[in-house]
Amino acid sequence: MRSLTPIAVVFSILLFTSIGTAQAVGNIVGTVTDPSGAVVPSATVATTEVNTGYSRSVTTDSNGYYVLNALRPTNYTLTVTAQGFRKFTQTGITLLANQSLTVTVKLELGQTTQSVTVSGAPPQVNTYTPTLSEVVDQKRMVELPLNGRNPAQLTTLAAGVVVDNGPGQDADQGSTKFIPSVVTISTNGSLLNQVTFLLDGANNVDNYTNVNMPFPFPDALQEFSVQTSNYSSQFGENAGGVVNVVTKSGTNNLHGDLFAFNRNAVFNARNFFEDTRDQLKRNQYGGTIGGPVVIPHLYNGKDRTFFFFGFQGTEIRNTFGTRRAFVPTQANLSGDFSALLDANSPDNPVGQSVQLINPATGQPYPGNQIDPATFDPAAVKLATQYLPSTGGSGLVFYPTPFSQSFKEYVGRFDHSIRSGDQLSFRYFADQFQQAAVFANNNLLTDTGGSSILSQNYLLSETHSFSSNLLNNFKFNVARVAPQRGPADGVPTFGDLGVNIYQPPYPIGIHGVSASGFFSFGNFPHARFVRNGFTWYDDVTWVRGRHNIGFGGYVDRERLDISNLGTEGGDFSFSGDHTGNAIADFLLGSVRRFRQDNGQYVNLRNTFAALYILDTFRASRRLTLTGGFRWEPYVPWHEIRGRGEQFLPNAFYEGTKSQVFTNAPPGLFFPGDPGFPEGGVNGSLKQFAPRIGFAYDVFGN
Repeated sequence: MRSLTPIAVVFSILLFTSIGTAQAVGNIVGTVTDPSGAVVPSATVATTEVNTGYSRSVTTDSNGYYVLNALRPTNYTLTVTAQGFRKFTQTGITLLANQSLTVTVKLELGQTTQSVTVSGAPPQVNTYTPTLSEVVDQKRMVELPLNGRNPAQLTTLAAGVVVDNGPGQDADQGSTKFIPSVVTISTNGSLLNQVTFLLDGANNVDNYTNVNMPFPFPDALQEFSVQTSNYSSQFGENAGGVVNVVTKSGTNNLHGDLFAFNRNAVFNARNFFEDTRDQLKRNQYGGTIGGPVVIPHLYNGKDRTFFFFGFQGTEIRNTFGTRRAFVPTQANLSGDFSALLDANSPDNPVGQSVQLINPATGQPYPGNQIDPATFDPAAVKLATQYLPSTGGSGLVFYPTPFSQSFKEYVGRFDHSIRSGDQLSFRYFADQFQQAAVFANNNLLTDTGGSSILSQNYLLSETHSFSSNLLNNFKFNVARVAPQRGPADGVPTFGDLGVNIYQPPYPIGIHGVSASGFFSFGNFPHARFVRNGFTWYDDVTWVRGRHNIGFGGYVDRERLDISNLGTEGGDFSFSGDHTGNAIADFLLGSVRRFRQDNGQYVNLRNTFAALYILDTFRASRRLTLTGGFRWEPYVPWHEIRGRGEQFLPNAFYEGTKSQVFTNAPPGLFFPGDPGFPEGGVNGSLKQFAPRIGFAYDVFGN
């Protein structure tokens, strides 16, 4: 990270020379002409947000061309005035997230006191950028069928985007490490964890898995865009697409809604192949409210100051009743395994004849009778106190209750300090709870629980220095704090009398399995805390036919893991010793025992990038774009020196570590000669050029 010092200096100068904002901003561009088609220079073009009254204006250049940069995605009215022409007004303009909208204006001769008003939306044609993208608007988010109301699932509406749950990429880490709202998507064939997710233009990617942090619920979202190809050099970090989610803001009118959705077994029909109806119960409820900030007799925020707040609660309850296992029977606990000799016996769980072997002598047990005095006391205690008591083949069915709770909060404040200077603050929190389970003292039901709080803060400002120079600045804090652990009352191996080390934390039993018969275990106590602090700055400068942009970001990331893992140990039994896994279990004849010192990680990193881009209006029908992005790779730094590096050549040569001399050849650690920071080599030579064009084929 010391190598980033020059970068930090550059960004310090860049970020604090001016102030600015953050959104999934877009542009309105076009050409102003007279009735003959000749261009009209020096015309004043202004946009006004319909809902808030915020306005911006520019003048056309010598080619009659105008660019209104960094506009928030919302509804606009566009007006054009020029000496000797009637005032032109276009209503019904809807600018979408990350969109470049072309609005061409033809003025009519007359006095400026006269006006021409055009109603209805102009054609949504992008003749300005080569980006391939799709915008999912609020109407589709609310009205399309959406199981669980997770808007992230709608990213697949964009061409080239597919949900892919392929193995081996560790994209989805499950509900004990992250809130279950992850969408493992691939854009145009990219890897599942190579999509950049943004919330109001700022980081919304989990630094542990590199997949999305939660999206706010549909009623709190305005829209989101999915850019899949040819996006500008302003975007990077990943090789796949860019998903930019935009939250709602308040308007001049007070608006709100209440909603409730219910799913319950009483509304369900029984599946033909099931004995009972689906027992899923899901209740989702909440509401939103937004409007101007008004303090009676003190302050009226119309056209200037706005608020928005939204809440959604989700409660899920279910019972999984089709799980089954084979446990030791009363006969087994008395040492009687004679049913295994008869392949056709209804009390034989394996369906084939098995002669048990005494692991101490290597001789058969006569009649498959084992002296119970030779049983392991810990196994007997576990089977008699924490597994169901049954006869026959030992087959048991057991229900497992399931309970999850989500609470989502979105708050937003927008204020116009002055014309061309707008401030925003947004807070989003998602609190998730999954109850741990230990039902009826039955370890087969043992399931760890989790509590996860995800928070995302954004402070942003847009500052216009002149009609052709604009700066956007934003500061983002993203934090995820998951913790997990077993239910109260779950025994440990120490409680069973097993003489192994047990951590002084709530740990339960990580795992016990008898191959083909039963298995159980839970997640031990763990914390996976992630914090990210990101500074962005983007400058846009319109000069002649050039629309120049430059800027970058600095992202400080922390990852702290405290995971007991298999610190408490786990055991597996497979029948290697006697020929039957249940007999091995009761005798304590282990196939595999595993215990380690857990997983403890304290990683730090500073990511940074700089970019420049130029959108050049080569002619009225052809626009060229070019850009350059520098995004150096710096390895993560483990602040306590944990790390390793494996070199195949050193392995074949028999070269060993000088720090840990008993380590296998080829495996090296911090302190060994040539060991790089983080175990891998960084690179400052990471460059990404961009080039593209947009062409209005018929000029219409």
